[in-house]
Amino acid sequence: MAIRKEVAGDIAAVLFGAGFLVYNRQYPMDTMASPGPGIFPLIIGAVLAGLGAWQFVLDCVRPIRSDCEEKGRGSISIRSLRGCLQKDNAEWDVLLMVGVFVLYLLAVQWVGFFISNFIFVIAASRIMGAKNWAGPVALSAGIGIFCYFLFEVWLKLSFPRGFLF
Repeated sequence: MAIRKEVAGDIAAVLFGAGFLVYNRQYPMDTMASPGPGIFPLIIGAVLAGLGAWQFVLDCVRPIRSDCEEKGRGSISIRSLRGCLQKDNAEWDVLLMVGVFVLYLLAVQWVGFFISNFIFVIAASRIMGAKNWAGPVALSAGIGIFCYFLFEVWLKLSFPRGFLF
């Protein structure tokens, strides 16, 4: 079963907000009079999970309600709910992109920023529909050079170094 893009994005927002809430448990909350470092991630996670859940409900109910109104029925059936969650296969691109992004975040610490960023930009460009390899490679090299001069040379900040660069 393929999930609609909007619904997949809503579920991703809820999971991302829940991840914030789970990760936030390691920070102290302290009191409301003098809040600790855990308050801001708690608010961000709760708002993100809440808005994602709200948008999920809206994205599932809106097409079902309009379908029911067109057919003259006043109730929502299980079949119409199942139809809300199904559509084309483009959602796999979204899930693949999330997976590539997670791998990118994990690879930054082992192979370094520049190599992992180079590979990430190429992969993301191909997932988003780049037809050839020259454009993504040129884009990736340009982003790498821009980041190097902006952060390493001008701002004197360093990126995570890997075993190659």
